[in-house]
Amino acid sequence: MSRPSPRAVRFLVLSLVAACTRDALTPPSDAPVVVTATVMAKSPSNPSVSSTNPPFGDQGATVDVKVIGSGFTSGAQATWLLHGTADAHVRTNTTTVVSSTELDANITIASDATLAFWDVQVALVGGKNGVGADVFEVTTAQQLSTESTPYVRATNDLLEIAGGNSASPGFVYDDHDGAPALVRLNGQAWGLVPDASIAVGRDASGNAAAWTRQTDGSWTETILPAAPGSTGGTATGAARTANGALLVSGYENLPAPRHSVVNEPVVWQFDGTTWSSPAVYAYPAGATTAGARAVASVGVIVGAVDANGDLNASATGAVWDSPSTPTRFDGLPIGINSAGTLVVGQRNGVPVYWWRDKTSGLWHTTGVALPSIAGTSCSGGQADGLNDAGTVVGYSCNSNGANQATVWRLDFSGATPVLVGSATALSGLGSTGGRNANVSEAVGVSQSNVAGGWALSGGQQYIVRWRLP
Repeated sequence: MSRPSPRAVRFLVLSLVAACTRDALTPPSDAPVVVTATVMAKSPSNPSVSSTNPPFGDQGATVDVKVIGSGFTSGAQATWLLHGTADAHVRTNTTTVVSSTELDANITIASDATLAFWDVQVALVGGKNGVGADVFEVTTAQQLSTESTPYVRATNDLLEIAGGNSASPGFVYDDHDGAPALVRLNGQAWGLVPDASIAVGRDASGNAAAWTRQTDGSWTETILPAAPGSTGGTATGAARTANGALLVSGYENLPAPRHSVVNEPVVWQFDGTTWSSPAVYAYPAGATTAGARAVASVGVIVGAVDANGDLNASATGAVWDSPSTPTRFDGLPIGINSAGTLVVGQRNGVPVYWWRDKTSGLWHTTGVALPSIAGTSCSGGQADGLNDAGTVVGYSCNSNGANQATVWRLDFSGATPVLVGSATALSGLGSTGGRNANVSEAVGVSQSNVAGGWALSGGQQYIVRWRLP
């Protein structure tokens, strides 16, 4: 048998290798066919920012803020923007991703950061970002209460704040000894003694009352003496006389025909030991009911005329230089300075002031309107209180038509009061009731220029105070 040539051997080997390779790569006819493809991870959509909690922060503070939204992923970073641009006056120290809907950001707000609504931007790794417009406010409003406290009515030089009504238990924010506490009262607090921890108002049974802070931090209630025939009453304001006695203004309820009630203005005096019977002040000519709202150190009172109950805003009012000498105003007076020469209030929903002529001693009975924050674009508001330096506080309408805490300054050094500058808005506790709405009210101001009042946050009222420049 002849031996195959080398060429034939090579051909045979190559043929066998090819056949084996074909058998290994070709599946049997009943085997499934698997197709493998390379799949790229889908890029996330832009994140969104809907709100922050808290929705505000004070100048000079370092705050932990929850940023609420959607589409947050690992490595996301939160940045505060002013007018669409990152601003180092609000610095993000850390950002922690809690979930796809929440970030925790620690921020530091500079002491000179712009008082305004800021945007919050969340940026993802890879460049996608989302911005929540006006979801955080840099403010000077210091929130004092963690529970809702409607009907804030008064503040004093001790920086205490008081309020309440029949639907909301009375309270005093007690800032004594550096250990602040919200104290609930059995009634409604309407006023505070300027230089002492004494609140005045009415008890749960409708009697004029005073509450005095004791050394152990408790507040004791005293029912004030009633006028003859009175069926109840309310103490509304307080002042200290030059000799140290305490004057408290208010009104007593008297029965009237057809089961109705009328009010008469009164003033109580406290000598440190005993409360006097209330001195009754005369009605202005033609009036059938009236009630005092505030009292000056010299005994001058102001209040509503032809209005019952809580001295509603539709009433006009008067000033009483003595129990028998009322003078009618063309609006509702609410606050008076300690010298009894300058009065603030409102007329038809517009903040106004009245003053005593330095030469004649007579009152200018036509109120001078104070401007709103938004200037002539809207009107409305009320002046609630003032101090002896001419700082007036209350509220006026802002550019969104919302009522916002407002400060005015009057120079009373000349023959007539002069408005210094324009109305100044006080910042609140974040956006509520619509974009940039800032619903708040300053009810009084101390001699050291600290205003007290309330502001809305999340639809609830909270006690706040502002340190005015």
